[in-house]
Amino acid sequence: MSLASKSSSFLVVAGFVFLYALSLSVNASNEALTDLLKVLMERGTITSEEYLALKSAAHADAEKVSFVTPEKVIVVEKKLSTLESKTKKSLGKIKWAEKVKVEGDIRTRYQFEDNTGSEERSRGRIRYRLGVIAKPISNWQVGAGLASGGSDPRSTNQTMQDAFSTKNINLDYAYAQYTHGNTGLKAVAGKFKRKAYLWAPTDVMWDGDINPEGVAVSFAPKKGPLWLNVGILVLEENKSATKHDSHMGYGQLGLKFKSGNMFSKLSGTIYTFGQMKTAGSDAYTGAGGTNTDNNLGSFNLAGEIGRKVGAGKFSVVGEYINNYETNAAEDTAYIVGFKYKVGKWKMKYLYADIEHNAVPDFLPDSDRFGGDTGIKGHEVALGYAINKKVSVGIDYYATEDSVTKKDQDLFQLDLTVKF
Repeated sequence: MSLASKSSSFLVVAGFVFLYALSLSVNASNEALTDLLKVLMERGTITSEEYLALKSAAHADAEKVSFVTPEKVIVVEKKLSTLESKTKKSLGKIKWAEKVKVEGDIRTRYQFEDNTGSEERSRGRIRYRLGVIAKPISNWQVGAGLASGGSDPRSTNQTMQDAFSTKNINLDYAYAQYTHGNTGLKAVAGKFKRKAYLWAPTDVMWDGDINPEGVAVSFAPKKGPLWLNVGILVLEENKSATKHDSHMGYGQLGLKFKSGNMFSKLSGTIYTFGQMKTAGSDAYTGAGGTNTDNNLGSFNLAGEIGRKVGAGKFSVVGEYINNYETNAAEDTAYIVGFKYKVGKWKMKYLYADIEHNAVPDFLPDSDRFGGDTGIKGHEVALGYAINKKVSVGIDYYATEDSVTKKDQDLFQLDLTVKF
């Protein structure tokens, strides 16, 4: 029984007990009400605590009043009816509120950047995210979120600048999701959060800020080690330039395993791309400029294998990507590293080597040399949770351009507050 139903039942029973106590003599009410309340408790209409409270209240009322006229009983009935009506309206509002969840976070950041051949750069940055998730009916969920930042899908940061200028807020996600009972099957349409529909243990292919647009289906039964994700994502609306929009599709088959202190998660993913050329150009309009060939189609192997170590958890992660469609060289990317978490502390180390045409240059982590391809380097991150809502963290990247040999050192210090 829901909280709203229990509250309504208790109020009605309490009112009935009060009315019943007024309409009987002292001796009759004591014995009759005790028996009645006991039956209601045994049937689960009221709890044992409510039984004791109502029993005491009834006895107290009976001691004060030996008899009430029928006219007074009618007055009490009317007041009780009004009270019940108001209670139902209030409980209806509470029930609606239980279907809606508001979530978000605020992050403040100090960032230092040192690029070969350029002046050192220090800046303050902020990120704000606000989301509303609702479940209007059984098996359905709708969500919408706002975030700071501009049009770059890989960044929700705003730099502190321009003499206290106001900052942009944009639509970060908006989706409708259907879940098929307890089968592990769900589908989503709109601009949605990727991680629930496409697994990746690192950001070598997918920057964590990207929320793709299109449709996707996930099948991950609770019983059994296998899981499956598929999706079709829209990249560009080409208008009259071509017959079809630029798009990408994916199919991912995964395996999860847990035994004792050991755990693992492995996946193989196929990516396909279509209509990547637009009118008057040989390159996709959303590209970052570091792919030398717009023929894209890749195979990805990803995995995380770990175990509990004392009070903590340690895992090794990695991904390997090969672009089998490119006509140019440099078609491979890989990343390896580890993660460790114990208590309120967590850390990770990653080494990435991303050749020019291994992945689309509009997708990888934008903090690693601006999200370019044709780079390689290290990342070290350390985080501490002050409490459940507040955390601090540092992140350091040391990256090199594979062709020019220019280096970039990037340091970030974050304070994040969730709500």
